[in-house]
Amino acid sequence: MKKRILSFVLCVCILLSVVPSVSAYSNLSSWAKESVQAMESLGFLPEALADADMTRNITRGEMCKMAVLVFEHLMGGYAYPASTDYFKDTTDPDICYAYEQGIISGYDDGTFRANQQLTRQEFFKITYNLMGSAYCDVNTITPASLDSFSDTDKLYDYAVKPTQIMVAIGVVKGDGGKLNPRDYTSCQEAILMFFRSYQYMCDWFNAQSEEDKIIQSYAQGYSGISDWAIREVMEMDDNGMIPSCLDNSNMSLPITRAQMCSIAVLAYKKATGEDPQPSGSNHFTDSSDPDVNLAYELGIVGGFEDGSFAPNSSLTREQFFKIMANFMAVLNYPRTDSNAISLGTYNDGSKVGDWAKAPTRLMIYIGAVRGDGKKLNPKSETSIQEAVAIFLRCYNFTTNWIAEHPDGEEIVESTMMEDLVAFAKSFVGYPYVYGGNGPSCFDCSGFVLYVYKHFGYSFSRGAQEQYRDGVHIDKADLMPGDLVFFSGNGYAITHVGLYLGEGNFIHASNPTRGVVIDTLWSGYYSSHYWSACRIVTD
Repeated sequence: MKKRILSFVLCVCILLSVVPSVSAYSNLSSWAKESVQAMESLGFLPEALADADMTRNITRGEMCKMAVLVFEHLMGGYAYPASTDYFKDTTDPDICYAYEQGIISGYDDGTFRANQQLTRQEFFKITYNLMGSAYCDVNTITPASLDSFSDTDKLYDYAVKPTQIMVAIGVVKGDGGKLNPRDYTSCQEAILMFFRSYQYMCDWFNAQSEEDKIIQSYAQGYSGISDWAIREVMEMDDNGMIPSCLDNSNMSLPITRAQMCSIAVLAYKKATGEDPQPSGSNHFTDSSDPDVNLAYELGIVGGFEDGSFAPNSSLTREQFFKIMANFMAVLNYPRTDSNAISLGTYNDGSKVGDWAKAPTRLMIYIGAVRGDGKKLNPKSETSIQEAVAIFLRCYNFTTNWIAEHPDGEEIVESTMMEDLVAFAKSFVGYPYVYGGNGPSCFDCSGFVLYVYKHFGYSFSRGAQEQYRDGVHIDKADLMPGDLVFFSGNGYAITHVGLYLGEGNFIHASNPTRGVVIDTLWSGYYSSHYWSACRIVTD
């Protein structure tokens, strides 16, 4: 399980301008406001705290429920206990589930005392336990010295190491040189410190995941990979679409025209499930490469007027765009251009050759090409990592679109909503980052907004506000492209996704799962479904 968790990218990027107000809370101190806003927007505050006096002390039961909401989010599962017979004084499923996961424990007399106020050292212990249960390796953290605090003698033995860890990672900083371990914890103190621990866990997982990715990539024989390309290089390699001619390659070097043919041929075979072989004829005066000949016979590449192919020449970006457009056409994607895209918005759009303008517009439309600082660099060489990453985006979009159309179905034109769904699905596997607006990472509302903005539609940033922006529809009337909303706490919208059809939706789920496809008809998202709205009504 630990290795599975470490394969995901986790981090926190707080953009407080996108979170809802906290007017429902009373006596909320200014120093705690940002953390309460963030915790509420993430759906981490239980209903018992929905309109709480933030200066009152939090109870053991309330703390337990908050811990379970965070644990659910991190682990991507629905918390329900195997048994409710652990304590004499409660059968609360959240408390029992937290006990099963090792997050909390009870007293020697068999009670839990859910309504009892939570001391600060109990808080440190629960938070420490949660980190371990969520596979954050607390043993890698060097315990902090507590010598600067004057009241460490009031710590019970069970709380010494948890307190050292909380101090080490900045969850607790001490008030005037005191830890106040036996004092009770106010709601706002608990929320603030708990949010700090959540930030640390996300940062820790992110560091582990990035390190693992780099190690794996280099171990596979590649060098010169930029951070932005690691995920896509690994996905292409996992899918068997990096040819042997690129083994041990420096990924920052230019790709050749022949190497690109080898990638395209592998991708064609994977997309179609077929294994075509070259006819044996050489179609160019300067190449007998079977992948070059097969790519030509499939209609993916062409040569020059003098009969040559120049297999060892570097591939320019506009040549690359043309090859990708040909690849899509060979797979029967019907669109060859996009009138919605203007190359004039790019500083060097006028440098694109006439023969490459339609392919370039198409690549921008499907999101494969995004432009670097408003430049397309059409005459520049294409590096191997650029070719791999951009081709993967094209491949994912095209195969996602194909999956929506039965074999043999004649498609004359692709609708915008079909393209929007295919575009959204091309981000499966991308990381969840709170506050992420794309294109490299997203949170739930940032993801659906990014997808719609790519096709010219804009609306509010937060999930609750997005619900108000659309036309409300019944669940039975859902259509692909509709926004679907969920409540993790039972009293407010805390999550949003994009409906794909047939009961499935895509969403930026949580830090451990990233962008995934789930079903509305069963499991967690069925029981937590809130409502839906339609953005495009014409």
